[in-house]
Amino acid sequence: MKSNPIFFSAGLIFGLFLLASCSKSDSSDGIEVSEAPEQNIEIELTEEQFKTMKMEWGPVHTGDFSEEIQVQGTVQIPVEGMREITTYFGGYVQDLKLIEGQEVRKGEVLFTLENPDFLRLQQDFLEINSQLAYLKAEWERQKTLAQEQISAQKNFLKATADYDAASAKAQSLKKQLAMLRINADGLTPANMRSKISIPSPISGFVEEVLAVPGQFLPPAAKALGLISKEHIHVELVLFEKDASKVHTGQVVEFTSPDRPDEVLKAKVYVVGKSINAQRQINVHAHLLDEKEEAKLTPGMFLQARIQLDPQRSLAVPEESIIEVGEDHYILVQKSKSAGAFTLQKIKVTPGAKGKHYRAISTEAVLGSTVVVLVKGGFNLL
Repeated sequence: MKSNPIFFSAGLIFGLFLLASCSKSDSSDGIEVSEAPEQNIEIELTEEQFKTMKMEWGPVHTGDFSEEIQVQGTVQIPVEGMREITTYFGGYVQDLKLIEGQEVRKGEVLFTLENPDFLRLQQDFLEINSQLAYLKAEWERQKTLAQEQISAQKNFLKATADYDAASAKAQSLKKQLAMLRINADGLTPANMRSKISIPSPISGFVEEVLAVPGQFLPPAAKALGLISKEHIHVELVLFEKDASKVHTGQVVEFTSPDRPDEVLKAKVYVVGKSINAQRQINVHAHLLDEKEEAKLTPGMFLQARIQLDPQRSLAVPEESIIEVGEDHYILVQKSKSAGAFTLQKIKVTPGAKGKHYRAISTEAVLGSTVVVLVKGGFNLL
């Protein structure tokens, strides 16, 4: 059966008319985008559309912005806050009751050390010290006789040698006793002792305990490890490519795992001068507020940002930067007429962030009176 050509032509005409009507309706109700190269697209926006979409304008200004380097680090104790407890003389460990993490005060007795050799040192000192008075008197007598040529010169020389040797031995024993914390000047046969006390040289905490009661501790062997939290610093690890950007005085912001929302601040104090095998360099920073050191634990892992030197740059409100794929754009007000705006799409490269603004770089020339679309721009691209 053949189709009727009259009905076919009428249907075609109606379809074309409907398509034209829809196209005209979309153009009148939507936002018009004029045909132009991608880098210079202009968008027509009515004031009614601006209010309906709750859009806002914002300024373009020039300011100082600092880029940041993301680094990792740890909380460290400086060497002056670390102590290894050793002894000059060996002995048997007594009265040791410390455990790891226990707090100690400077001067507090950590443990005692007992050895019969301590008694022999004290005995030798008392014996030689008692002979010094006689040897000195004999030296003075022989000196007088030698000057009056009554006695031979060799007798004076022998008296001098005996006195000098005894004085040297007495001084040596006195210093050895001082290393045992025994006051030689107040030593008598009645107060000699075989046990000495080992005091804490710092106020801090016990890091490790290596000795046990009853153990013989050889000379120079480590018995305890102590650390002091009187001063704590931040040790950061910086990659080689960023080494030239960091110097002393720059601000560091960091967070700790137990307080991820609390940002602490430090200042770069020392930058390492050599690069290790992993192509990294160490950066030493001190906290700006030393009271906040109490919040940190030695060995704690940190996430940090080093703020580089500020650079002068154009800046716009951060919300005005629109990300499209891998590119970023802003929409600036090119012109304004009765009830309408003409916007220009400009490609930018985002830089450092400020409190409410973000630095940008662009090939376009933006004057001081230019305003950008802060809200609602994403719907136009």
